[in-house]
Amino acid sequence: MQEHLDLTGASGAIYRFRLVEDPAQLPVTAGILLYVRWRGSAPQVMCCSAVNSLVQAREDWDLAVRSHGVQGLYIRLNVARATRGAEHSDLVTRLRPPMLGQDE
Repeated sequence: MQEHLDLTGASGAIYRFRLVEDPAQLPVTAGILLYVRWRGSAPQVMCCSAVNSLVQAREDWDLAVRSHGVQGLYIRLNVARATRGAEHSDLVTRLRPPMLGQDE
C-alpha cells in the first residue's frame, strides 16, 4: 500500500490522502475518509465519507473488510465544513464507491 494516495475528483481537482496504519491513532478532527482495496497497483475506493471526527472511520471498518475486501484506511483533514462537503461531493461523483458513506 502507498503511504499517500492522490485522487482526482469530477472537477479535475486532485486530493491527497494519507494512509492510517493504526485506526486507534485516528485524529478527532474532521475530514474525509476512504476505505480502499488494491488490485495490483490500482486503488479501488470502496467508501468515501465526510465526517466531523475521523474516529468514525472505525465504525464500519470491519464491515468494509468483510464485504468489500478493504485493505487500507486513508484520510484527508478538512476542518472547514463547506470545503469538506464540496470535496466529498466531487470525489463521490467521480469515484462512485459501492459503500454508502456519510456526507454531513
